[in-house]
Amino acid sequence: MKTKCSLNVCMYLFITFVYLFGVFSCASNQLSDNGWEIKVDEKKETITIVHQKLDTILDTIRLGLNTDNTIEYCSQWESKIGQNVITVTAMQPQKTTWEFHTEDTILQIKCSTLNGRLTAQAPADKNRIPARIEEQDNGVLYTSLGQVSANNIFCLFDRNTDTMIKFPQHSLLSRNSDNENNMDVAFSVKDGVEITLVPDYYINILGLKYYQPKRKFFNTAPVAWSSWYCYYMGTTEQDVMKETDVLAEHLKPYGLEYIQIDACYTRGAEANYLEWTKETFPGGGKQLFQYVQDKGLKPALWVNVYGSNYKNAEMSEKYPDNYYLRDKNGKLSSACCTADSTVVRLDYSNPEVIKKHLKPMFRTLKDDWGIKYLKDAGWGTWIDYFNKNKAQAYDSTKTGRELYLEVQKALRKTVGNDFYIGGCAMHEVGLGFGIFDGSRIGGDDRAIWYPKREGGMSMQTYFHSLFGGNYLNNIVWHCDPDAAMVRSPLTLEEGRTVVTAIGLTGQLYMASDFMGKLSQHKLELYQKTIPTTPIVPVDLYPYKIESNKRNGVVWCCPRVKEFPRAIDLKVNHVAGMYDVVSVFNWKDNQTTEEIHFSEDLGLDPDKEYIVFDFWNKQLKGEFADGISVSVPVHGTRVLVIKPASDIPQLLSASRHITNTVSLKELLWDQKERKISGTSQLVQGDKYSLFFFVPEGFEVTDVLADNEVLYHKMTGNLLEVALSGNVEKVQNNNVSWSVKF
Repeated sequence: MKTKCSLNVCMYLFITFVYLFGVFSCASNQLSDNGWEIKVDEKKETITIVHQKLDTILDTIRLGLNTDNTIEYCSQWESKIGQNVITVTAMQPQKTTWEFHTEDTILQIKCSTLNGRLTAQAPADKNRIPARIEEQDNGVLYTSLGQVSANNIFCLFDRNTDTMIKFPQHSLLSRNSDNENNMDVAFSVKDGVEITLVPDYYINILGLKYYQPKRKFFNTAPVAWSSWYCYYMGTTEQDVMKETDVLAEHLKPYGLEYIQIDACYTRGAEANYLEWTKETFPGGGKQLFQYVQDKGLKPALWVNVYGSNYKNAEMSEKYPDNYYLRDKNGKLSSACCTADSTVVRLDYSNPEVIKKHLKPMFRTLKDDWGIKYLKDAGWGTWIDYFNKNKAQAYDSTKTGRELYLEVQKALRKTVGNDFYIGGCAMHEVGLGFGIFDGSRIGGDDRAIWYPKREGGMSMQTYFHSLFGGNYLNNIVWHCDPDAAMVRSPLTLEEGRTVVTAIGLTGQLYMASDFMGKLSQHKLELYQKTIPTTPIVPVDLYPYKIESNKRNGVVWCCPRVKEFPRAIDLKVNHVAGMYDVVSVFNWKDNQTTEEIHFSEDLGLDPDKEYIVFDFWNKQLKGEFADGISVSVPVHGTRVLVIKPASDIPQLLSASRHITNTVSLKELLWDQKERKISGTSQLVQGDKYSLFFFVPEGFEVTDVLADNEVLYHKMTGNLLEVALSGNVEKVQNNNVSWSVKF
C-alpha cells in the first residue's frame, strides 16, 4: 500500500512536471539577431524589445486594434521564430498576425490589419532624453527642464552611447504618470513601420569629429561677471572691487557666483600670471581675490596657458630657452590675446614645461589664491602655430593638437574635478570634450544690437552662437555664447531678449555690464533669469546654421541663417508640466506674432490652455488653438502656458523666468479647497504668486510665514504678494497657503 501510494505520488509529480514544462516552455519565445532581442511572453501577452548596445528599448508591449477611437487589445497569442523575424498570431478580437523583423539598425513591425496599434513603455531617464531631429524644424527651438514630453516628439537620444532612437513619425510619447523615467508609447502599425537606431549620431549625422558626454561635476552652467566688455585692457583693481561690491549686494543673492578678470593684468616686462601689473593692480591678484572671497563670491581668471613672460617667468627667475617656441628665424611670438607682447608662446613638446611651469603655477592659483574657475583662453592658435613651426620645437614627433590636449589633461589633473574650466579653443568643436566643463562656441560680442560694420561685433554675434550651438549645451559641455549685456544703447526690450534667450536655454551665463550704473528695470532682467537651470536641448541639431565645416570637421563660431520665431522650454516641475514660450520679434518694427499650440508647441489639440505673460505680469486668457501677441521692436513676449483646469492653479511666480527656482513644494487640498506651497525667497525682494481662479471660487484666506503684503483679483487672476523680509525663516523658505 505504501509502495503503491509512493508510485501514485511519483506519477502525479511527473505528470505535473510535464504539464508545467509544456506550459512554461510554450509561454515565451525569443529572437536574437542583428543585435536585437525580441522576447514574446505568450502567457502575459506582452513583448520586450532589447538592443545589445542600448538595453531595453520598449517594454510591456501590447498589441491591439483601433476601434472607434479606442484600443481593443489582442489575446490568445501564439508565436514562432523564423529567419530574422518573430511572428505573433492573436486570435481575439479577430485573428491578426504581427511580424517583428530585425535588420542591423532597423526593426520592422507589420500587422495583417490596417487598424493595428502598438502600446508600450520606453525607458527614458535623464540619460535617454526626448529629441527632435532637423527634419522636424518648425521655426521654434525646443528645450526641456525636467522629464518632459510632447505630441510631436517621437525620438529618444541616448546620451551615453550617442545613439538616436527614432520611433515611427506619428508616435505618441508621453510621460508615464507612475514612473517619470518611462514614456508611454503608442503608434499605429498599418502597412508597416520601423524603429530606427542612428548610432554615433553626433558624429555621423551632425558631423562632429568626436563625441563624449558632458562631465558630471557641474550640473548647471555658472553665472559670472566678466571685466572684459566693461573695462577691456584698462581694467584696474579699483574697478573690480567696485563691481564686486555691487554684484555681492544685488546679484549674488539671486545666484551669481563668480567674478572673472579677463586679459588685462600682465602688461609690462615684469608682469606675469602671478605678478600683476603694478600700476593697475598694486595689491596683486592674490589680495584682490581675497577681497572677492570676503564678499562671498568666487574668483575666476582668464589665462592663456600656452604662454608665459619670457623675461620674468612665473615659477623661477628665468626659464631655459627650450621652454619657448620659436619660428624658423629663431624669433619668439606673442601668445594670443594677452595684454602685450611680453607673454610669448611656450613649447609644450618639452615635458618640463608642464612639470615645472603649468602644474606648480596652477597649484598656486587654486590652493593659494582661491581661484575656482578658469577661462582657458588662446583661441586654439597655439595648435596651428606649433604645427607650422614644429621643426624648431623641442620634440617634433607630435602634432599641435596632441600636445594641446596633453596640456589640458595635465591641467585638469592638477586642479581637480571641482574646479570649473571654461574652454576658449575656438577651433574644431570637440576639442576638450571630457576635459572642459564649458566652452566658448562663437566670437566676441558687444553691447549694441547691430554691428557698426559688416562682420563686426554686436549682440547678433551672441545670438548666432547661442542658437547655432544650443544642440551641444548640457550634452557635451555647457555652451558659452559670450557675454550677456543689457546696458545702453540696448533698449529694455532688447535686454529682455538677451536674458530670455540665455534663461530659457540654460547656457553659460557671463554678464559684462557696469552693474552699478544699470537702472532698476535692467538690473531686474538679470535678477529674474539667474541662476541657470539644468536645461537640456530637445532640438539636437545645429539650428539653421550656414556651413561651418573645415576639411569635413565642424568648426567653431556658427552663423545662423534665420533666428527662431520662439523658444519653447518644456518644464516638468513641482507645479506640473507646462511650457514657457518666448516669442521673438527680430524685425525693426513692432509686429503681431502667432503661436499655434498644437503645430508649433506639440500640445494636445483637444485641450484648452491658460496663458500668462511673465514679464508684464498679465493674464492673457484661456485659449484653445493658439494665441496672437503684439511684440515690440527686437523684443520678446514670454508666455507661461498651462493646461486649463476646473480648480485654481498657480500660473507663475515673480522670482525666475522658468518658475522652478523659488518654488519648492505645491499642493492642492480638494477637501479644504486650499493651495499651499513652499517658496525660497530672496531677502528684501518682494515675491508675487499668480494664480488662475476659475469662476465659482472666491479667496477666503491667505497665510504665509512672513508678511502677506496684499492679495488682489483682476478678472480671473489672483496675485498674492509676500514680503521679502525672510530673516526669521530657515534658508529663506516661506510656507504659504491660499484658501477658497
